[in-house]
Amino acid sequence: MERPHNQKRIVTMHQMLFEMARGNFNSRIPLSSYDDELETLVVLINMVAEEMKESIFHVGYVNTHKTNQFIAQTTFVLDVSFFIKSFTPEVTSFLGYSESELIGQSLAGILTSSSMEELQKVLDESVSLPTTIALDFMPKEHLPVSVSCSVGKLINRSEIILNLVTPVRKDSYNSMVYQNENDRQIKTRKADALLIQKLYDYILAHLEEPLPSLKVLSSKFGTNEHKLKDGFRHFFKTSIYQFYNDERLKRAYFMIEHTAIPLKNISVMNGFNNYPNFSKSFKKRFGFSPYELKRNESDFTFLPEN
Repeated sequence: MERPHNQKRIVTMHQMLFEMARGNFNSRIPLSSYDDELETLVVLINMVAEEMKESIFHVGYVNTHKTNQFIAQTTFVLDVSFFIKSFTPEVTSFLGYSESELIGQSLAGILTSSSMEELQKVLDESVSLPTTIALDFMPKEHLPVSVSCSVGKLINRSEIILNLVTPVRKDSYNSMVYQNENDRQIKTRKADALLIQKLYDYILAHLEEPLPSLKVLSSKFGTNEHKLKDGFRHFFKTSIYQFYNDERLKRAYFMIEHTAIPLKNISVMNGFNNYPNFSKSFKKRFGFSPYELKRNESDFTFLPEN
């Protein structure tokens, strides 16, 4: 941890966290070639920043901290059937598509279905133009983004004009880019993190069911057993099964302490096929049996008798 390159990475992480605390979610920490715990933290911090930015700070938001978010005017020119005829250069950086992927394509391919219906409705009802509506765009590799758009037409022409304000992304600390960074490695690390996040979410949503075999899980998530097993251990420092077992026992502990549900029912509700197995696992995890845990009756809700 005391090596100079690690110190640089830690400083960069501190910078990133301070920027996020100030409300700036536009920066990204550049990845290195090192496969260690620090790199795992870098990937996760970048993911949090991206999710926060796309989920909370929609396009058009002006950052009061004066951070690296630059606003650009963006325009689409559409034909009467909503096919894209032309656009300003900022569109490609905003949506992540190339010019060839957009020219001649239907606007429906980059808008949510509800937004497409809203736009169609505005034009069908002969609303006085220009008018402003909110449309949800779907960038190529990011979450949908809600944008306030001005809808208008040219004089003596049939084309539809969409004007919107978009941010110009600034995705890294340029002063601290590592020489050995490469795009393929960045994409691989991010894809691995997203895969493990999906598995994590799946386990927590299915604690009441038996955990499928590693073969079934890898098939479900479109990868191989080795990658799934090693990837989960890399991010969570435990095995898939151990994580699943710990989480359902923690949930059972909470249910015993805060509800009046019978212990046998709680064992079934947390994926155990019989009470003895549940009791044995519970005692091994917490050092005492389920019936020895004091139940907080003040938390219970009792139905009135008829």
